[in-house]
Amino acid sequence: MSAKQLLPLSGVAAVLLIIAAFIVGGETPEADDTLAKIVSYYHDNDTDLQIAAALLALGGFFFLLFSVTLTDLFRRAIPERRVAPTLCLGGGIIFAVGVTIFSGLEFTAAEFVDDLAPTSVQTLNALSSDMFFTLAVGVAAFLLGAGVASLKASLLPKWLAWAGIVIGVVAITPIGFFAFLALGIWTLIVSVMLAMHAGSSEAAPPPPTVA
Repeated sequence: MSAKQLLPLSGVAAVLLIIAAFIVGGETPEADDTLAKIVSYYHDNDTDLQIAAALLALGGFFFLLFSVTLTDLFRRAIPERRVAPTLCLGGGIIFAVGVTIFSGLEFTAAEFVDDLAPTSVQTLNALSSDMFFTLAVGVAAFLLGAGVASLKASLLPKWLAWAGIVIGVVAITPIGFFAFLALGIWTLIVSVMLAMHAGSSEAAPPPPTVA
């Protein structure tokens, strides 16, 4: 498999790593849970949470790689229009930053749960539970940019482009959590579709030369 096929599959890698992080880490306590419950959770699951944080950060890296790959394809298809592809790339960067913020907070709370004051662990847990605005802005910018660029470049089916735009709008509403889930599905579809397209274009024989 060539690099042209592997790069789009970075989206699949990102989604799988983020899912694995949630599975390994389990359900974290709510911000308004009792202090004892929060501290006990991080104390009992410290190793799993550190692994989950590392997987989440790695997922953020692969999503950033997917964003760069997608943006490059858009810029090749519509070199004269850069606003939408740039918005897509900017959104991918912001999303990766948001993911690493969450992973950093979770890793810190798990690693230093025995060294920090219980209220400090509670603060880290509250931030890890509700500091979602960076992710929301990243999802919105990435999908709005990708959706608009797709419509202009005809790189993806129109229904997929419009789906990205709708999910991007939902991301900055009170039901933005569902946009985060939908982003994973959208990324999987686009990632596989682009990888298959790259493979078929490589397999196609070169056009005959005219004497």
